[in-house]
Formats: sequence, C-alpha cells, structure tokens
Amino acid sequence: MTQKHHSNRNNSQKQKSHTKRLGKKLAKQLRPWHRRLGIFCALFIMLMAITGVVINHSNHLSIDSAPVQQAWLLDYYGITPPNKLVIYQALPLSLASSDNLVWIQHRLAVEADSPIKGMITVGKMILAVDSNNLYMVSQDGELMEKQDASMGLPRGIEAIGFDGQIWLKTQGGYFMADDDLIEWTKAMPFAPILWSQALDTPAAQAESDTISLLARSSHLTWERVILDIHSGRFFGSFGPWFMDLVALSLIVMAISGIYLWVQGRPKKKARVSRY
Repeated sequence: MTQKHHSNRNNSQKQKSHTKRLGKKLAKQLRPWHRRLGIFCALFIMLMAITGVVINHSNHLSIDSAPVQQAWLLDYYGITPPNKLVIYQALPLSLASSDNLVWIQHRLAVEADSPIKGMITVGKMILAVDSNNLYMVSQDGELMEKQDASMGLPRGIEAIGFDGQIWLKTQGGYFMADDDLIEWTKAMPFAPILWSQALDTPAAQAESDTISLLARSSHLTWERVILDIHSGRFFGSFGPWFMDLVALSLIVMAISGIYLWVQGRPKKKARVSRY
C-alpha cells in the first residue's frame, strides 16, 4: 500500500508540474497580446469617452450649429455642390443664391420653398423670388416678410426686375407692384426692364467658390460628425464590423486578464499532514 501510495503521489506531482508548466507557457504567450488588446481598447474607450462628453455639451460648445467647412469631409459624406449657383452682386454687398437658399454677406438668410429665380436690391431692402413667393430681406439677412398667392402675388414667377418700379415676369405675363409692394397689377412695360441676372466677373467667380462651400456646409454640422464617430456610422459599412471587433477584443482581454491574474497570484502552502 505504501509503495502504491508513493507511486500515485509521484504521478500526481508530475501531472501538476506539467500542468503548471503549460499554464506558465500559455500565460507568457498571452501577456503581449493582452497588452496589445489593452492599448487598442483603451484608445477606443478614450475616443468614445471624449466624443460622449462633447455630445453631452454640444449646445454649450456650439457644435450643434457649427457647419463643417472641410471639403474632404464634405466629399466623404457625399455632399455635392449646389445644382444652380448664381452671384447677383459681389460688391459692396454680396448677394447670391444656391438652389433654394439665399445668401447675404456669406450668411444664410432664407431657405425658400423652391429654387430662387432672382434677387435685386431696392434701397436698403433685398427682394428674392422663387416660383410662387416673394421674400423681403434686410441687409443684415433678416427675413422681414414673405408674400404668396394668398396676398395677391402672381404664380409661376420666372424673373424679377426694376425700372423705378418692381416688376415680375411670370408664366401669365408681366406684373407691376405699387410703391408699398402690396398690390400687383398686370401690365405691359413700355421700356426694357433690367431683369435680375447672374454676375459674370472674376470677383463673382471667387464669390461662387465661397458660396458653394457654404452651401455644402449648411448640410453638415460637427455635432453630426461626432455623433457618427461615437456610434461607428462614420466608418460606413465597416462600422458595425469595427464595433464587433472592439467588443470581441474587450471579451478576450477580460478573459485573458482573469487567467493571468489566476496564474500570477501566490499559491497557498499546502498543509503538512501529521501521522
């Protein structure tokens, strides 16, 4: 019995020693991968934490309304230049339109119901028209009044002009406004009217590039970009796979961390049995 007992004890000790060596070998191989995954996950968690804090305070940081003006980022989001961009005046006041947007001094003043047909300056007031509306805007870019068919404005507007009086060219003919821009009377002009038209000068070309970028920027804010980074949508179709990779890395790091902790903790001394 004694010899058999010693033999079993020796086999058990050899098995434990072999298991211990395998455990140490595995722990040695796991440590560098654990560190690499830790660095990768730490960077990602820092990114999520920073973007989360910024999103929580987006109103105070004014990024909820801050437009993105980096062309490469606008290209990445697929935001293209406007289909129709017209510069009506470059100096002393910049007047332009891009599709249905009215720009005064490089600031968005009006978002019209349809593409802008023309803009003119009358005294200190700026008039812009789309197919069925007239917009009265101050030089500071403040919308003062909007007229439509319910206020007697003719429909199907094609152009706006000025010859001492305000004229509208429509699909149904020509209409002249009274001095207060309240009543519109169908009439036939006796002399050629200076209709609103695009400005074609080197200064206008420079303005066109500026307005094009501003028009694109109006469709994207920094809050949207940061939200997309935080959620992973910024990375497109790769985003969900990237999130899965990070989640898997966190799981592997947690399991390997527990294993390394178990392998590294001090062993309890076995009690010596006395017979």
